Amino acid sequence: MKLRRIFALEFDYQLRQAATWLYFGVILVIAFLIVTANFLSDAQEGYFLVNAPVVIATVAVLCSVFWLLIGASVAGDAAARDAQTRMQLLTYPAPISRAEYLGGRLLAALALNVCVLLAVPVGLLLAMHGSGIEAELLGPFRPAAYLTAFFFIVLPNAFIATAIQFSVAALSRRALGSYLGGAALFAAAYGVGQVLQHEGQWGNLVDPMAFTPVMGLMAKWSPLELNARLVLLEDVFLLNRLLWLGIALGVLAFTFRRFQLVLPEVKSKPAIRPQANVAPEESRHWGAGEALPLPRGAYGLGTRRHQVRLLTQTAFLQLAKSKAGLPLLGLVALVMGLAAPGNLKARGVPLLPRTDFVVDYLTAPITQPDKFWSIIGVLTIFYAGELVWRERETGLNEISYAAPVPEWVQFLSRYFALVLALVGWLAFLMVAGLGAQGALGGFKPEIGLYVQVLFGLHLLDCLLFPLLALAVHVLVNQKFVGHLVALLTYGSIVFAPKLGIEHKLLIYAASPHWTYTDMAGFGPTLAPWLWFKVYWLAWALLLAVVAVLFWVRSRETSLAARLQLARRRFTGSVARGAAMATAGILGLGGFIFYNTNVLHTYSSTSTTEALRAAYEQRFRPYQHLPQPLLTGVKLQVAMHPQQRIVQIQGTYLLMNTTQVPIDSVLLAAGTGGVETTALTFDRPARAVLIDTEHGQRMYTLVRPLAPGDSLRLSFRVTYTAQGFSNDGADAQITENASSFRNLEWLPTIGYQPYRELDAAGARKAYGLAPRPATASLYDVAARRYAPFAEQIRFEAIVSTDTGQRVVAPGTLRQTWSKGSRRYFHYATDAPIRNEYAFFSANYAVQEGQWRNPVAGGQHVAIQIYSPPGLTENPARMVRSAQASLDYYTRQFGPYPHRQLRFVAHPSDAFGNHAAPMAITTEEGFFLMNPKADKRGFDLVTAVVAHEVAHQWWGNQLKQAYVEGAGLLTESLAWYSAMGVLEDKYGPEHLQRLLNFLREENKTPRTRAALPLLQADDWYQNYRKGPLALYALSQYMGRDRVNGALRNLLANHRPGILPRPTSLDLYQELQTVAPDSLQPLLRDLFQANTFWEMATKNATAKPTKTGSWQVTLTLQASKLVVDSAGTETKRPMKEWVEIGVFAPAEAGLETGKRLYLHKHLVKSGQQTIVLTVPGRPGTVSVDPRNLLIDWKLTDNSRYITLAQAQAGT
Repeated sequence: MKLRRIFALEFDYQLRQAATWLYFGVILVIAFLIVTANFLSDAQEGYFLVNAPVVIATVAVLCSVFWLLIGASVAGDAAARDAQTRMQLLTYPAPISRAEYLGGRLLAALALNVCVLLAVPVGLLLAMHGSGIEAELLGPFRPAAYLTAFFFIVLPNAFIATAIQFSVAALSRRALGSYLGGAALFAAAYGVGQVLQHEGQWGNLVDPMAFTPVMGLMAKWSPLELNARLVLLEDVFLLNRLLWLGIALGVLAFTFRRFQLVLPEVKSKPAIRPQANVAPEESRHWGAGEALPLPRGAYGLGTRRHQVRLLTQTAFLQLAKSKAGLPLLGLVALVMGLAAPGNLKARGVPLLPRTDFVVDYLTAPITQPDKFWSIIGVLTIFYAGELVWRERETGLNEISYAAPVPEWVQFLSRYFALVLALVGWLAFLMVAGLGAQGALGGFKPEIGLYVQVLFGLHLLDCLLFPLLALAVHVLVNQKFVGHLVALLTYGSIVFAPKLGIEHKLLIYAASPHWTYTDMAGFGPTLAPWLWFKVYWLAWALLLAVVAVLFWVRSRETSLAARLQLARRRFTGSVARGAAMATAGILGLGGFIFYNTNVLHTYSSTSTTEALRAAYEQRFRPYQHLPQPLLTGVKLQVAMHPQQRIVQIQGTYLLMNTTQVPIDSVLLAAGTGGVETTALTFDRPARAVLIDTEHGQRMYTLVRPLAPGDSLRLSFRVTYTAQGFSNDGADAQITENASSFRNLEWLPTIGYQPYRELDAAGARKAYGLAPRPATASLYDVAARRYAPFAEQIRFEAIVSTDTGQRVVAPGTLRQTWSKGSRRYFHYATDAPIRNEYAFFSANYAVQEGQWRNPVAGGQHVAIQIYSPPGLTENPARMVRSAQASLDYYTRQFGPYPHRQLRFVAHPSDAFGNHAAPMAITTEEGFFLMNPKADKRGFDLVTAVVAHEVAHQWWGNQLKQAYVEGAGLLTESLAWYSAMGVLEDKYGPEHLQRLLNFLREENKTPRTRAALPLLQADDWYQNYRKGPLALYALSQYMGRDRVNGALRNLLANHRPGILPRPTSLDLYQELQTVAPDSLQPLLRDLFQANTFWEMATKNATAKPTKTGSWQVTLTLQASKLVVDSAGTETKRPMKEWVEIGVFAPAEAGLETGKRLYLHKHLVKSGQQTIVLTVPGRPGTVSVDPRNLLIDWKLTDNSRYITLAQAQAGT
C-alpha cells in the first residue's frame, strides 16, 4: 500500500508540472519533423513508403535518443528531490522501507517517461495522416508497425534509461546525475555505436538505445522488406535488448544495495580556541554615546576585478572537484586518445600520425558535432545550469542577493569558470593527441600547431557556446526547462540545414570550415572563418547584456517584475555595451553579407534546385541539336598563386562529325566562379541567346558548318579570388598549392544533361517528367552520350610563380624562366579524353622509368608529385606503377603516352581520381602505412594499380553513361589490379586482399540488387563486380578473360560511337567461355545469384598407404534475388572447390593446403569422399569464396579424426 501511495503521489506531482507536458510536446514535434523533413523526401525518391514499418521504428529510436537528453529531469527529480530540497529530514525517518521508497518513485518516473514517449506514435500519426502527404506515398495502415516499435524499442529504452538515470541521481543525491546518465547513454548510442559499427556486432551491442542496429536495417533490408517487414525481436536486435535490459536490472540491484534511507552526517566544526594577547571583553565595547563607525566600501575597478577573479575561482573549483566536471571531460578526452589508433586509418590501413591529421581527428565545429563531440555540447549545457542555480540550490541565494556584487560580475565569473573548464578539456585533448602520436610513432609532434588550433581556433567555439547556454538558463529561470530549451537550441543549431536554415549568418556560432594541410597550410580558409566568429562574438556580447539585465537576485521572478528590474538596470554603461554589440552585428553582418551575397551568389538548396529545373525546362529542347565535336585545345594559362588570379586564353578546334550542316552552336560557360569573355569564332556568327543566369549562349553561324568541316572558337577565362562565400573562401588557387579542372572552368559545347535536376521528388515538384537516375542499359540513344568524353589533341603554355612546379597533361616539351615567372610548355603525343587539370605547387618529385620490353622499347617516365618530407609511399607508388604498366601492356595493349603522373592535392581525404596521364591523389593517401596493417596486404600498391588501370578502363575505353557503366570502369580496374598484385606478391597476398574486398561487399549491403550488367551503386561496381570477374578467371583461366578484355578494347576504340556498355563486355566473355561455364557466366553477371553452402560434418581416417580419407557432408542451394528482394530458388549443379588443410600452427587461421580441387555439387545434402596426403585439420567448401555466399562462417569445419577416437 505504501508503495502504491508513493507511486501515486510522485506520478500526480510530476504530471501536474508544466515541464512534463512540455517534454511531451517536444517529442511530438521531433517525431513530426523527422518524418516530414527527412523521410518524406526519401519516399518521393522511391526508396520506401512514408509509413513503412522500418520508418516507424527508425523515428521511434531517434526520438528515444533525443529524449535521453531532454527528459532526464523526470527520473532525476523523482530520485533526488528530497535530498536537494532537504525534505529527507522528514521522508527518510518515515516508517517506509527502502524498497517502497525507491520502488514507488522509480515506477512513477518510468510511467511518466512512458507517457511522455507516447508522443512518438502521436507525432507519427499526425505527420503521416495529418500533414497532406500524397496517398501514393503511403502504404496501408498497420497497427502492428506502431505496436512493435513501441513495445520493442520505445518501452525498453524508457526502462533502460529511467533505471540508469534514476540510479545515478539516487546514489549521488543530485538531479544532475540523471542528466549525466542520459548523456552517457547518448554518447554510447550516438558516439560509441557509430565508432564500432563496422567492428562485427560490437557496434550493435554497445548501443543502449538500439540506434545502430535499427539504422543498419536501412542498408541491409531489401525494398520489399523495408516496406513490409516488421522490426521484431530477432538476431542481434534481440541480443541488444536482452543485454541492456540485463544491465539496467543490474544497475537497479546495485542501487538498491547501496542506497540507504539515512541522513547525511554533518561534519562538526573545530572549536574556536581563545587567542592570546586579546584585550578583555569589556575593553572591546564602545563607550557610551560613541557613534558606530560607518564602513567605507571601496567598489572601484580593482575591487570588481578581484570579485571576478574570486568568484571565477570558486565556480571553477566547483566544476573541477565534481566527478561530473573536469574528471568527466578528462575521461572523454582519454577515450578519444585511446580510440585514435583505431580511427586514424583509411580503409583499415593505419596512417602515419602527422599532427594535422591528429588535430583534425580531435576537433570539430560545435555546430557540426561528430561522434564524441555532441557530448561536450550537452555537458556544457548541464554545467551552465549548475553554475546559474548554485546558490539557490544550496540555500545561499539570499546572501548572494544581498552581497555588494554587481550582476555583471556574477554572470561574468560563471562564464569565465565555464570557459576555463573547456580550456581544461582542450588541454586534455592535446595530451591525448600527443599520447596517440607517441604510441603510433612516425612523426614528431608539432606543439605549435596543437596550440594554434586547440587554444586559438577551437577556443573561440569554447567562448561562444557557453555564453549561449548561460544566457538561456538565465532567461528561462527554471532549471530543468532551461536544460530543455538549451538542448533544443543546440539541436536547432546542429540541424539548422535540415530545417531549411542554411545561411551561416542565421545559425549561432556557425562559420565556414577552416582547413589545414601540410601542403597548403591554412590557405585562405582562415579569414572568412574569423569574420564569422567575430560577428558571432558581437551577438554573444549582446546575449551577455541581456543575461545581465535579467539576472535573478530577488524572490520576485515573475516576467513583469523581471522586465521592470531590467529597465532599471539598463544604465548608460549597459546601453553603451548593447550599442557596441549592435554596431558590431550590423557592421560585421553587413560586411559578411556583401561577401556572401553580393561578391558571390548565395544559393540555398531550394534555389539550386530551382536553377537546375529552369535550365532543363529552357534548354532540354536543344539536347539533340547537332553540335560540332571538340577535337583540339590550345591554352595559354597564367597562374598567379600569390594574387590568387588565373588568366586563360584558349582556342578550341571544333569539327562537324555529323551527316548534316550545323548552323547553331550552344555554349555553356564555366561554373567554377570564373568570368568567360571574348567568345569569337573564326567565321561570322551572331549571338541569338545569352542567358547569364545559367551561363548559356547560343550562336548562329552565318555560313553553316558542313559535314567534315571545322572551325575555331577563341575565348578568355579569368578567375579572380574575391572575398568569400557562405561556404568560405575558394581554395582552388592558393599561395602554396593551386589546381583547377577544365570541367568547372572552361566552356563546353552543347546541352549538358549533368546539369539537370536529379532528385525524383524535386523533379515532380517542378513539373519535370520522371526519369531514372541512370539511363537504361537498353537505351540506344544514351549510348551516344558520355560527359567530357571527346578525344582531343592538347597543348598548353602555363606560367606560375618562381619556386613552384606546374603539372599539366602531355609531355613537358620546354621550361624556362622570365623575371619572377616560370613557364612550362606541355603537349600530348596522342589524343586524350577531354578531362584534365592544372596544378601548381612546391612539390617533391619521386621519379622512375618503365621500359616496355615488347613495343620497341617504349619508355614511360613515372613521376610522383608528393608533399615534401614523404618518401616511402612515393617510392612504393613508383614500383606499383612500373608493375602495373608491365602487366597491363602485356595483357591489354600499349600505354599511349610517355608520362604517367600522380599529383598530390592538398586535402585530408585519401581518394584518387584518374584523368588521362595524370592521377590526382589526395594528400592523406601519402600517409597510409601498409607496413603497419595487420591484415597482411599492401593496399597502397593495389590502389595505385587500380588507378593506373583506369588509363585503359575509363580513358582508352570510355563507356556510355548507362546502367552497368561502373562494371566497365571500376570493376575492370579492380580486377586488373588483382592481376598486378598476384604477379608481384603471389596468390596468398592476393587472397588477403580478396577477403578485404569480400567483407566490404557484404557490409552493409542487402542481397536485393540489380544484376551486375545493370549495377549502378558503389558496392556492386567496386566490390562484387571485380570479385565476379576474378571468380570467372579462376574457372575458365585468366588468359581467356584477359583475351576477352583485349577484344573489347580492340572493338571499341576511343571516340567511336556508339559507346560500349556492359552488354559488350558480356558478349566478349560469352565468346571465350566454354559451354560448360555459360550458366556460371549468366549467374555472375546476368542474374543476381547467391549460393548457400555449408559443411555439416567432416571425418577422416588413416589409410594403409599413409594417406587420409576425408568424408564430408555438405548442404548446398542456389537462389536468385531481384531488386525488390524477392528470392527464387534455382537448381544447383556447379563445380565447386573443396579444400582440405593441415592443422593450423599457433597464430594462424588455417594450416598448409593439402587438397584443392573442384567437385560437382548439386542442390541438397550430399557426401563427398576424398584422399589427402597428410593429417587433415579443417575442410572447406569453396575455401577461396569464388561463388557469392552470404554466410561464409559455415563453409569450413574442423575434421573429426577417427584415430583420435581409437586412442592412437
